[in-house]
Amino acid sequence: MNFPYDPFTKALRQIGLNMTGVASGKSWQKIVPHCQSVLVYGSGGSQLWESFLEDLKQNSEHLTKEPHPLDAFIQRTLTGVDPDSPQSRRWVRCAANEETFADFRILGHQAGLGHPSKLGLLINSEFGPWFGLRLACFTSEYAEPTGPLSGASPCESCDAPCISACPAEAISATEGLDLKTCSMFHDLSEQCRQTCHAREACPEGKAHMYVKFQRQYHYDNKLGRMALGQYLGIPFAGEEVRSNWSDQI
Repeated sequence: MNFPYDPFTKALRQIGLNMTGVASGKSWQKIVPHCQSVLVYGSGGSQLWESFLEDLKQNSEHLTKEPHPLDAFIQRTLTGVDPDSPQSRRWVRCAANEETFADFRILGHQAGLGHPSKLGLLINSEFGPWFGLRLACFTSEYAEPTGPLSGASPCESCDAPCISACPAEAISATEGLDLKTCSMFHDLSEQCRQTCHAREACPEGKAHMYVKFQRQYHYDNKLGRMALGQYLGIPFAGEEVRSNWSDQI
């Protein structure tokens, strides 16, 4: 079947929201009354990142004035394709400044976009852990659910190199990720400031691993924005990047 809401789904796919699925809306009535379906959008690999960079090249203020430029890029695109949403549907972003909370790991699993993993992230058969859940449309209209996925998670037959790769020792074979331990270590140590070593160690989806600039942006927003500014020739007043990132995009 065609994915619901094809006109704006097509536009979202063009910027890199190239993963789509439908979750049942039964457990999401608080977000939209009589919710029947949730359309879930994700970005696998680097397509969204490349679209984002092109936008920054054309509009430098999107980098310097927005505290979360990638989230803002997605919001501008959404506003352009669906400016007058009726009360029967509501868009929620997986974003730092989103007012409405929805657990996108649950949504992504329900929509069939991935299996739960030891990393605390979903894992996808094509992209491994290298995708982001970005956007969901809660609607009172019905669409056939595309998940959850059947079968076992790839983690169940994996030797779990993520466990030994994690410098915080925050992942165990039986319990998976201890988010508190992970967060505390990330706050106190420089080792995870620009990437997640456990995520990099995952053998799934290696061909789609984020480029270094992309990883650094997601794990350290401030330095990531400054590094992008240097690469694109966009100055940040009074700030300097601590190292040369020109080879990391």
